[in-house]
Amino acid sequence: MLAQSPRSTPLPTPHLTVLNTYLKPKLLTRLEKRVRRNTVVALKELGQQIQETKCRRERLLKDSRQLLEEKYRVWAENQLFMGYLRQNSEWCEKKREALWRQCAQECGEIERRRQELASRNAQRNAALQAQLLWGRKTQEDLKQQLQALRTIFKVKERQDMKMQALEKEKEKIRSETAAKDQEAHMQFLQEKALMEKELEELHLMQLGKISAKGLRRKHQALALACKQAHFEFCGSLHRENQQLRKELQQLSQEYRVVEAVRSQLEKQQQLVKEEQWYLEALIRGRQRLQAGRERMANPVITHASRKGRYKDHAEQQIKNKFKLTATVSD
Repeated sequence: MLAQSPRSTPLPTPHLTVLNTYLKPKLLTRLEKRVRRNTVVALKELGQQIQETKCRRERLLKDSRQLLEEKYRVWAENQLFMGYLRQNSEWCEKKREALWRQCAQECGEIERRRQELASRNAQRNAALQAQLLWGRKTQEDLKQQLQALRTIFKVKERQDMKMQALEKEKEKIRSETAAKDQEAHMQFLQEKALMEKELEELHLMQLGKISAKGLRRKHQALALACKQAHFEFCGSLHRENQQLRKELQQLSQEYRVVEAVRSQLEKQQQLVKEEQWYLEALIRGRQRLQAGRERMANPVITHASRKGRYKDHAEQQIKNKFKLTATVSD
């Protein structure tokens, strides 16, 4: 509507009204008419410009009102947004302060636990060092015992060889004794036959058929020979029996000594195995406990991992030395 108003017939302006009233065309000269026409044209253009200016002013006022309304809406939205940002900033500040307090508290707790773990690791390292020294001392003692046992084992081997030789000698003596018994039995049979013959001669002598003097001499000679043979045979058997008893008694004593040493070594070996099992169980338990504490304390995992690697290295050395000791004892 406002844009089409300049194209419609313009209304007479006050200037044109005054001009038409005081300067009537019938009363004017040619020059005045020309001036009047130029003035009318100028006034019309001026009125048209005034109308256009009014239209532009109205549009500008309308645009200004719209801009003011938009500005008010934006200001209201900005006020709401600023209020939200203010509240959010206050909440973030409170949250940040709470997080800082929590972080400081957690750092204090972590530092306390780190110091506690460091103290425990120092104690464990001291205990492991003591166990390592004890293991080295035990290993040296076992080496010395092994060196002493080698001599004992050599003596035992010699005694075993001697025992085997004595067993063979015993079997040989048994076979020789059986042969001698057989020989003595044969000799006894021969002597029995002679005695029967002598009894027969004695019987004949009683009957008066044989001289008693010659028979008595023969009987005395045979009795003396039999007694001499029996004495020599029994004496040799007694001497051999005494010698065998002495050797068996000596071997029995040596065997008891070796058996006692072997029993002591078995007990020591069992104690070493039990100590090794105890150390392995202790190491596994400490490793599990250390792993659980490392999972619970991630901020100090680097320090704990270095301590754990050192502890694992020391424990592995102890295990290897105890395995070597057990192998040597076996």
